[in-house]
Amino acid sequence: VENLVSMVSNHESMNLYAVNNRGEELKLGVEEGGVTALTWGVFPNREILQPTIFDPDTFLIWAEEAFSLWTTMWLNLYDMESDSYELIGNIRDTYFLVAIIDNDFVSQSRSGNLWNALLEVGGV
Repeated sequence: VENLVSMVSNHESMNLYAVNNRGEELKLGVEEGGVTALTWGVFPNREILQPTIFDPDTFLIWAEEAFSLWTTMWLNLYDMESDSYELIGNIRDTYFLVAIIDNDFVSQSRSGNLWNALLEVGGV
């Protein structure tokens, strides 16, 4: 997560939301209570349809559900002593659920492109 935080810190057009299983939140480049429109449904001969939005409050609720699935569904598939059980428990307890939004998605510059920034963070 530290690398992603650093990446977003260097790109003022990007926002980062992250939360872990303990409910610890990271927010970068966002205003309190801000909802972000991500896409719009545009079709020939029709009005603009409901946009897809990102709502930080909804993200936190969804994250709680996602992390609970690691316990209620995935861990139940394996014996408690198995490597798989340990791996899934480790992921649940140490990973963050992350959303990164690039508000300048049309930028053609290398430094303003989310995908290029992620590739750089990943060392590709």
